[in-house]
Amino acid sequence: MNSNMPRTPFSTQLSGSAREAEIRIRNIFSGPKKRPPVPFLILMFSLCLFCGNIVSCQMKEAEVPDSGSSSSQADGSAPAGPAQAVKSGLDRTPDLNRNGIPEKLRLVEEEDGDLMLEVWENGEVLFREPGEFAYPEAEFLCTLDGKDYLLRYKNWDLGGQGSYLYSYDLADFGGEFEETKRSGQVDFDLNFGSPYHKDFDPEAIAALVDQVNQLLPHCQLLFCTSPDLLATFEQAGRLEDDLSWLDDFPNVFTRDPDKSLLENLQDFKAAMPQDWTPPAPENDPELLFDQPIEMTFSSGAGAWQTVITLHGDGSFQGEYEDADLDTHYVCQFHGRFGDMAPISDNSWYLVLKELVLDTKYPVGQEWDESGIHYISSNPYGFDSPKGGALEPGAEFIFYYPGATGHEPGTELYGAYEFWTWWPNRHIFHSSSDTLGVYGLHSLETGYGFFS
Repeated sequence: MNSNMPRTPFSTQLSGSAREAEIRIRNIFSGPKKRPPVPFLILMFSLCLFCGNIVSCQMKEAEVPDSGSSSSQADGSAPAGPAQAVKSGLDRTPDLNRNGIPEKLRLVEEEDGDLMLEVWENGEVLFREPGEFAYPEAEFLCTLDGKDYLLRYKNWDLGGQGSYLYSYDLADFGGEFEETKRSGQVDFDLNFGSPYHKDFDPEAIAALVDQVNQLLPHCQLLFCTSPDLLATFEQAGRLEDDLSWLDDFPNVFTRDPDKSLLENLQDFKAAMPQDWTPPAPENDPELLFDQPIEMTFSSGAGAWQTVITLHGDGSFQGEYEDADLDTHYVCQFHGRFGDMAPISDNSWYLVLKELVLDTKYPVGQEWDESGIHYISSNPYGFDSPKGGALEPGAEFIFYYPGATGHEPGTELYGAYEFWTWWPNRHIFHSSSDTLGVYGLHSLETGYGFFS
């Protein structure tokens, strides 16, 4: 622990590792999982059995034996059973760890309905690859220059709110540990014209699609957890059809089949609304509320939190504290919002006008008091991504309890970074799904304070 503020799985920028991004997004949307529709399950397992490029499988009827289990067969193959995968689905036997011993692949349906791909060798499981229907992804056996790899591809719509994460990684199992031979990742959103719109880079999106398309001719599909994604690979064999959102705005943009993907993405961006313009501040703004309210920024777990008392005129006082054994990181501060203007019935635009640190020592200084070691820190929640405290001019949005995010144009649609900090976070499905508390959203960091 140091003077840099801690981060939760929800607060960091999506990293270059698809695995790290996977952990973050799965934590954001943790909750009851839904089984896929029955027709898709039938299609999925039918394809597994009869397509020439998919490992065959059947529905699970028994527990999957652990590595080294007595149910392993004497000839070194994976144990026979209802979910036993046979080699006929692939045009050859893989050797992912490149030790000269053929491997067997076994696709298992888990108790919760999700999939698990097992790689067996000499009667033991080398490793397992999960496939969850809640998170669209596909996995392939990829062969380059005579060497076998696993290609993982994911396309996630983050909460169904116009924000996306596409990623791939080519996993190399030829050494002592799994290594990534190639990888790519791009996150973007379609919330053009809203305060939450951040990234839409046509060059980055097209580059990732091209990278995956270059690998696909060398791949054989092992499993897929999305009907749309499965259709893309089975029918088109390329990823252009995976960008179905390009066809969701017929009154604004239509794809030109004679243009490249990059050109279509550039035209799409040009056709969409321009950047959001903040409302003009009112000359005599009303109070946000009558009585001071206490709002908290935290991960929902752990010892750290930042608590502010916000007043109706935009002024506030706050305190941050984190504990690591006998070391405490602390910050006291106060400040003021101005240029307040209503955005909707349930949201106001605010601009940070002043932020003053009141800790008795400068940031980074350490001292001992009453047997506790203290370190003066920046105000987490009001800290800048560039380091230090936020500068005046930072933009915020204040929400009333009635704010919702079920469709474009509602207060919280697309603000998933913000509401992942909400202790009672859930995905908004209808106008009756409201925030239910007061919220303060930093547009610069995505952080969220809640009453």
